[in-house]
Amino acid sequence: MAEPSVLGDVRAELGESPVWSAGENAVYWIDIQGKLIHRTDPGSGGTRSWDLPSHPGMISLRRKGGLIVALEDGIHGFDPATGNLDRLAPLEAGIPDNRPNDGKCDAAGRLWVGTMNKHDPDLATGGFYRIDPDLSATLIESGLKIPNGLAWSPDDARMFRTDTRSGVVRASGFDAATGDISEETEFFTFDRALDGGVDGAAMDTDGGYWTAQYGGGRLRRTLPDGSAGMEIPLPVSQPTMPAFGGPGMKTLFVTSARQRLGSEELSAEPAAGALLAVETEFTGAPVGEFGG
Repeated sequence: MAEPSVLGDVRAELGESPVWSAGENAVYWIDIQGKLIHRTDPGSGGTRSWDLPSHPGMISLRRKGGLIVALEDGIHGFDPATGNLDRLAPLEAGIPDNRPNDGKCDAAGRLWVGTMNKHDPDLATGGFYRIDPDLSATLIESGLKIPNGLAWSPDDARMFRTDTRSGVVRASGFDAATGDISEETEFFTFDRALDGGVDGAAMDTDGGYWTAQYGGGRLRRTLPDGSAGMEIPLPVSQPTMPAFGGPGMKTLFVTSARQRLGSEELSAEPAAGALLAVETEFTGAPVGEFGG
């Protein structure tokens, strides 16, 4: 497996939510703290950026074109051609101390998105929501600190997610037709102090669950039975989320962060905050696009 490469010279304070656009042969990603959407050409490393009015938590492709972005006041459509935002639905309008965090769309076009306290990640004020294509929102779980790790098995029969502060990745039964979840069990546990915290996740077509180990400086592939598979060291200590893309969906694009790193740490870690590319022997499972 090839060594991870650094794409371009953009360094995010808190890079997140990489999304592969096959039609554009490009990666969209965000800087949560910088309030930016980026679009990077993996070939040239060139990046175009758009300013946002508040902290984004996640982005996704949209079936009708463009993106959706979760901002502090709700879910917006985003048109990269114009840079225009179109507010589609509110999200936690009565909880101003929260912001959106990790999220993805399932195969049916539903958006699943978590929220967290933007001032203190140890406060359990966050929630986990399902937003259907008709823009109706359903609260799935409350009392969360840092919802993360969202992914589905290749057959869409299981949903995986974590609260990073909990040290446990959970697996639920998932009904792709209705969007209902059930039968939640422990998938695997992790020690944030030893291994880093499970942040964003991606799925391969063999059922391998890939996680960015924030603070652990590596990617981890967990096997479908919850046992540990391979690990890939990265040139950043704070990777945040992987996403498959590229030719044949075999490249993992990985966002990272430079937040809370001192000057000496940044000098020793020049790639902190960069978008990385890791060539793999695995094929990424498809990721849904928002149907609303």
